[in-house]
Amino acid sequence: MNATSKQLRDEWLDLRCQSGEPQAFADLVREMERPLLYFAQKLLRDEDRALDVLQEVWLKAFRAIRRLDRPRQLRAWLYQMTHSFAIDRMRKDVAQNAREKRHTFENAGKSDNSPEPTFSADEAEALHLALDQLELAHREVLVLHFLEDLSIAEVASIVKCPEGTVKSRIHHAKRALRSILTPGSAPAPSLPPREKAPS
Repeated sequence: MNATSKQLRDEWLDLRCQSGEPQAFADLVREMERPLLYFAQKLLRDEDRALDVLQEVWLKAFRAIRRLDRPRQLRAWLYQMTHSFAIDRMRKDVAQNAREKRHTFENAGKSDNSPEPTFSADEAEALHLALDQLELAHREVLVLHFLEDLSIAEVASIVKCPEGTVKSRIHHAKRALRSILTPGSAPAPSLPPREKAPS
C-alpha cells in the first residue's frame, strides 16, 4: 500500500471513529497494532515495556481521537504518541535504575537480584537484528521512514527535530546498517544494555 493509499485509509478510519461507529476503533487497533508495537519495541528493545506503552497509546487515542482535526495525519499522530510514551518510559527506567544503584551502594553486601531487561528482536531476519544494534536516534528514523513509509516531515514531527536532522540521521543510519549487514566490514559499536533517554 503506497503512502497516498495509507493516508486515505487513515482518513476513512479516523472519520469512522469520530462519527462514533462502534466497530471503528477496533478496526483502527487491528490496522495499527503491529506497526506501532514494532516501533515501540525498536525504541525500548523490550517487548513487555513496549506492550505497556502501546496500552497507554490506545487508551489516550480512544479518549482523544474525536478531537483530531486532520484525519489524514492519524498514523503520524499515533506514532507521535508512541514515541512520546516510549521516551517517558525510558526516562522513568533511567530514574529507577539510578535509585536501584544508589540503594545497592547504600546497602553494600546485599545482592540485587533484579533481572536485566530482555531484548526483543525478530531472530529470523538479519535486518531486524541489525536495527537493534543502531543507536536510538538512528533506529527510530529508519523504522518510521523506510519500514512505515512516513515522510521526512512526518518523521520530524514524531521525533521532534528539524527535517534536516532527520535526513542526516537517515544517512548515517543507512551507512551504519550497511556496515553491520556487509560481511567483513568493521562491526558497529555495541550499545549498553540500557540506553540513556533523550533529554
